Amino acid sequence: MHLLDTSPDRIRAKEIQAVQMHAQQLVDWARQHGLVVTITLKPQPPLAMGNYLPVIDIREAHRGS
Repeated sequence: MHLLDTSPDRIRAKEIQAVQMHAQQLVDWARQHGLVVTITLKPQPPLAMGNYLPVIDIREAHRGS
């Protein structure tokens, strides 16, 4: 692969990697502050592929005994 590769697939891969990095940073930050982050997908009518909304839930982490 050429270092200046600007193909759509290569750009999309960088975007995906950036989102994954930010999500991991959020999870790590939340854990340090005693929180748990959950991101799920909620299907929306009509139930067709790709028709969903992301749902973000944040709660207190369970304390071990």
